[in-house]
Amino acid sequence: MALYRGALALSNAGANPLKPCREFRLLLLFLGETTEHLHGELIRSSIDDADIHYTALSYAWGDPSNSGVIVLNGGYEMSITRNLEAALRQFRSRTECTRLWVDAICINQADDDEKGRHVAMMRSFYLSVSSTWVWLGTSNAGSDSAMDIAQSFLSEDFTDDDFWLIKRESWRGVTDLLRRSWWTRIWVIQEVLSSRQIHVWCGSKRIDFECFVKLIQTSLGLDISVARRQPFLNILNNWTRIRNHVSNGGASLLQLIASTQNFESTLRCDKIYALLAISSEDTRAAIIPDYSYRTTDSLLCTRVTAHLLMQWRCLLPLHLRFYRKADDLTLPSWVPDLLTLPAEYNRPLFSRKYNACGPYWSMTPRFLPEFTHPSSCLEDASLILKGVVVDQVDIVEPMPEIPTYTGPDIDEYLKSLKFRRELVRSTCGGWLTIVNAYFLNKHTDAPAEHSLHHTAFWRTIIADRLYKATGPPGPESSQHFQDWQADMDSKEATDFRDAAVLHCACKSFILTDAGRLGLALSTARTGDLVCLLHGGNMPFMLRCEDKRNGCYRFVGDAYVHGIMQGEASEKLGGDEVQEFELV
Repeated sequence: MALYRGALALSNAGANPLKPCREFRLLLLFLGETTEHLHGELIRSSIDDADIHYTALSYAWGDPSNSGVIVLNGGYEMSITRNLEAALRQFRSRTECTRLWVDAICINQADDDEKGRHVAMMRSFYLSVSSTWVWLGTSNAGSDSAMDIAQSFLSEDFTDDDFWLIKRESWRGVTDLLRRSWWTRIWVIQEVLSSRQIHVWCGSKRIDFECFVKLIQTSLGLDISVARRQPFLNILNNWTRIRNHVSNGGASLLQLIASTQNFESTLRCDKIYALLAISSEDTRAAIIPDYSYRTTDSLLCTRVTAHLLMQWRCLLPLHLRFYRKADDLTLPSWVPDLLTLPAEYNRPLFSRKYNACGPYWSMTPRFLPEFTHPSSCLEDASLILKGVVVDQVDIVEPMPEIPTYTGPDIDEYLKSLKFRRELVRSTCGGWLTIVNAYFLNKHTDAPAEHSLHHTAFWRTIIADRLYKATGPPGPESSQHFQDWQADMDSKEATDFRDAAVLHCACKSFILTDAGRLGLALSTARTGDLVCLLHGGNMPFMLRCEDKRNGCYRFVGDAYVHGIMQGEASEKLGGDEVQEFELV
């Protein structure tokens, strides 16, 4: 008996190409004992068939080199991963056949067109399933008790006293359960957010998915290293809000991209495609999944960025301009790498808490972005925006690169965090020395700690916002800055430290020709232009590429103290407005 993989197995099992409509395959898993070989049959169905009932399987594929076998349609063996094999053995009934949808078996993985069609109809697909089964993997010594603990959180009788009675050893089992690879895969987001009924399996234990929602929202007792390493836990913590967005027409793709950078996928393009099912209708219409050679990863990034700019009618998507890009991506300067780098490198510099452009932050039809190529061939496209130059960078002082520990060892994590905090503190002290020297002959003889540039400095290194605050801090934060620099241990100094670490890491401190202080991406250079662009709420930095033809490279957003609340926005309504072609 020959062993086939993927598309060859589907073909030999009589699985002809699907109609390019709403048709899909189901696995009819034959009954059997746990130790017997897996047997099944592939059958056709349609999303529009209301009479068919089946269960969707959500799982992590696992190591493809460690494989098992399922026999399809009477004699053709398909290679499947051991993790999937274990799941099917667990779900197989002894008394009746089980209808399942399993992506690795039911989709022809070698047919790029078929894969694209399936991804495009995922939303409808998961809305029509009877239930979704999440497979965390086989059981181990602590998993059964961990599943029992998770289930107890859904009980109406569960109290705070019950919480504190849970033993530390039992919490360790919950921690191990949350470290399993399922929680890291980007495809599982849309699989559970789009499903009506979800059950979680670990070995033979099955509980309601809502148990994990309640557990994480309680959160106490969990090892903090788990929350850092498993990005799904943030989704659980905001489960109701995110699910409501998905149910009411879909979530914003921009916000989904920004919050899922730490999720993993085998193919880079799936960092986008895996989010489409839970995105808005206009996004699903604009971004068509294409696994063929026609859509390169670079072209996908460019198309998505162009779509987001037109959808939001402002420059908020350009805040995703990260300071690093993958070496093998060929992207215009204004297009971020949406696919490759983890969130430690890709954190946007600032959010929507400023209003540098005043009334010009939202694009009117007159100021909508233009592209030099039609959307079908955007890979080398330029972006044309209107705005004004307000300043130019004179001095750039980068923050030294800070290594980020991402492993499971909590002691190593805390050691890394301590190093990061100390490096930011000492570097900011060096920046202040440079500022004092720069302004030595430009201010009065007032003590440095009371001078205008001293105030501008401490406000700049925290972007004029304390950690998690929505407005500017009061003047008392000047003392908190000095306490932090003196390494004093107080709550106020700690709050200042956290804000400085958040905003300064991976950034550069800048001084401009006009004497303004600022923070910019680490790629900033002397001579870069500080600009206000129609549709932006932050200043942006551009680099002249070809002055005669008006071509510029997009460097990124920046905090520039003194122009963050519209102080220079009147220029956007005057004669100085010009076109910038970003290449």
